[in-house]
Amino acid sequence: MLIYSLPLIVAGMGGMINETFDRLMLRWWLPGTVEFRESQVGIYNACYKLSILITLFIQAFRMGAEPFFFKQAEGQNPQKVYARVMKFFVIIIAIMFLVVALYLPIWKHFIGPKYWAGLSVVPVLLLANMFLGIYYNLSIWYKLSNKTMSGAWITLIGAVITICINFTFIEHYSYMACAWATFTCYGSMMVISFVWGQKEYRIPYAWKKLVAYMVMAVLLFFAHNGVEHLWNNQWFSFITATVLLWMYLWFIGNIERKELPQLPFIGKFFKK
Repeated sequence: MLIYSLPLIVAGMGGMINETFDRLMLRWWLPGTVEFRESQVGIYNACYKLSILITLFIQAFRMGAEPFFFKQAEGQNPQKVYARVMKFFVIIIAIMFLVVALYLPIWKHFIGPKYWAGLSVVPVLLLANMFLGIYYNLSIWYKLSNKTMSGAWITLIGAVITICINFTFIEHYSYMACAWATFTCYGSMMVISFVWGQKEYRIPYAWKKLVAYMVMAVLLFFAHNGVEHLWNNQWFSFITATVLLWMYLWFIGNIERKELPQLPFIGKFFKK
C-alpha cells in the first residue's frame, strides 16, 4: 500500500507546483516595483478565475471517475468503457471552452475592469485546463497497473517545465509567460501520459477524433476573434459567437448521432 501511495503523494506535491507556483514566481522574477508586481499578479489571478468553469467540471469528474474506473476494471473489456468516457469528456470540455472563450466579452464583467488587460491569457488557460482534465482521465493506466511511480515522474517533469519556462520568460512577458508555462506543462503531461500509457495499459482511445474535436473548437475561437477584429460590435460579436457554438454542437451531434441517444439526461433530446 505504501509503495502504491507514496508516488501519488509526490505527484500531488508536483501538482501543487504546477497549479500555484507561477504566482510566486511572478512576484519573485518580474522586474519592477513591489506595487507593479502585485498588480500583475492580481490581473493574472483574476483572469485565471474565468477558467473556473472547466476547473470545477474537472474536479467534479475526478471525484466520481476514479471509483467508477476501478469498479469497471472488474468487468469485461473495461478499456472500451474508459475510451468512451474519454470521448464524451473531451466533447464536454471543448464545449465549455467555446462557451467561455466565445463569450469572453460577457464573462469579463465577473471581474473588475482594471483586470481586463489580462483577458488574452484566458483562452490559453482554458486550453491548459482542458489538457489537465484529459491527463487526469488518462492517468487511470498507472493506477490500475500499479505503476504510480510513473505518475510521479510525469508530474515532476511538468513541474520542471513550469519552473524553467517561468524563469526564462517572466522577465520579458509577465503573466503571459505563466499562462503559456501552464499550457506547455499540462500539454506535455497529457502527451507523455498518453504515449506511456498506451505501452503499459492499452486503451483504444479514438484519439484522432478527439484531436479533431479540440482543434475545431480552437479554430472556431480564432474565426470569432478574426471577425471581431474586422467589426468590433458587441451585438455582432454575440450573434457570431452563438452561430459558431451552434455549428460546433451540430457537428458533434451529427458525428455522434448513434451514441448520443444512449446517454443519460441528454439522450432523450436525440431520440427520434
